[in-house]
Amino acid sequence: MKLKFRVALAAKFGGFAVAPAALLLAAGLFCLAAFPFPASSAADDKPSFVMEEYCSTFAFAPDNRIAIGVYHVFNHKKYTLEGDDLWISSPDGKRKRIIEGAKLVKTDKPQSFKINEISWSPDSQKLAIYKTTYNLAGDKDTLTSGDLTELLDQEGREIPIQGAKENPLVGGYQATWLADGATVAFLTEVVKPRELAEIHTVTVATGESKKLFDPHQFISVVWDAPHDAAIAIERERGMSGPAKLVSLDLLHGTRKELADLENAQGQLTITPSGKRVAFFYDGDLLEVRDLATPAKFIHVRVGLGRYEWATDERHILLKRGPEARSGNLMWVSIPDGNFTPALNDLVYRDFHFSPDGRYIGVLRVTRNLAIYPSSAFSP
Repeated sequence: MKLKFRVALAAKFGGFAVAPAALLLAAGLFCLAAFPFPASSAADDKPSFVMEEYCSTFAFAPDNRIAIGVYHVFNHKKYTLEGDDLWISSPDGKRKRIIEGAKLVKTDKPQSFKINEISWSPDSQKLAIYKTTYNLAGDKDTLTSGDLTELLDQEGREIPIQGAKENPLVGGYQATWLADGATVAFLTEVVKPRELAEIHTVTVATGESKKLFDPHQFISVVWDAPHDAAIAIERERGMSGPAKLVSLDLLHGTRKELADLENAQGQLTITPSGKRVAFFYDGDLLEVRDLATPAKFIHVRVGLGRYEWATDERHILLKRGPEARSGNLMWVSIPDGNFTPALNDLVYRDFHFSPDGRYIGVLRVTRNLAIYPSSAFSP
C-alpha cells in the first residue's frame, strides 16, 4: 500500500514525491550543461538572505517581508505524504516558521497538501494561500484532490469564514485581501486551464459572497487591492466578440470599458505607478497602453516568458521560456525592445520584485531562494 500511494502521489505532484534529491541533482547537472555561464558574476555577490531549503513559491508583502512555501515530504505509517511549511522572513533573513506541514498531514486520516501561490493583504497583516490538497477517501484508499484558498493571519492561524454553509474559496484562486481587511476577492475557473474566469468576493465576518460583473468573464486580471480595484481583459461567454480592456470597482461592482483589443493572450500587468498596463498581444509581442489614453498603444517584441516591471517603468525583467521552466533573465527596454542580460545571464526558476522595488527574490534551479537589493542588478 505504501508503494501504491507513493506512486499516486508522485503522479499528482509531478514526480516530486519520489527521490527529490536525485531530481535536484539531475536538474542542476542539466542546467550546467545546457546553460553555461561565466565563472564570476554579480549574482555571486553575497545576497542579503538565502533560504537554503527547497522552496516551492514566495511572495513579498508591502512591508517587504517575504512569505515562503517550503516543500516537504514525509513517511508516515504506510504512506508518503507532502506537507509544505510556510515561513515568514525579513529581507535580511530574520525568519519564523508559521506553518509546520508535518503536524497537519501526520494524522489518523493521512492527507497531503502543497502550497502553490501566496498573496498578502495591503496592510501586510494577512495572507491568502492557494493550495492543492490530497485525501484518501473510503476503505479502498482512493486518492482525491482539490484546490482551495485558505486565509491566514501573519502568525499562521486560519481565519475562518463565518456563517457560510460551504466554503466559497474551494476552487478559488488568485485571491487578494481588499483594503478594508475584511473582504477577499478571488477568481473561479470557467474554462480550464485558467483560460476564462469569473470574479467573486466574500466578506469574511458574515460569509456573504457575490459574483461580480456577471455575465462578463475575464482572461486576465491584475488587482489594485489598496484601492479596491482591478484592471482586466474581458471576453464574452464562449470567447465571442472582441476582447476589452476594463477597469473594475470591486466594492461597488461597476466596470468601465477602456478600449477594444484586437487581440489579447493574457499575462496582464500594471506598472508600479499604475499609469500603464501591458499584456501579450500574441506569443512574443507585448502590447503597452497608457491608462490616460488607453486607445493608443505600442507593440514591443520581447519573446516568450514571464515578466515584471522595473520601478523606472522603462524596462521589464523577463524570464525567458515557458513559465513552469527555468530560464535566463533579461532586461527589455520599453519601447525600444533592446535586450540586456540580467544577473549575468544565469538561469533561474522564478523571480519577483518587492512592491516598492527595493528587493528582488530569485528561485535558483535548485529551488533555494536568494534575496538581493534590486539596485545591484539595475538595467
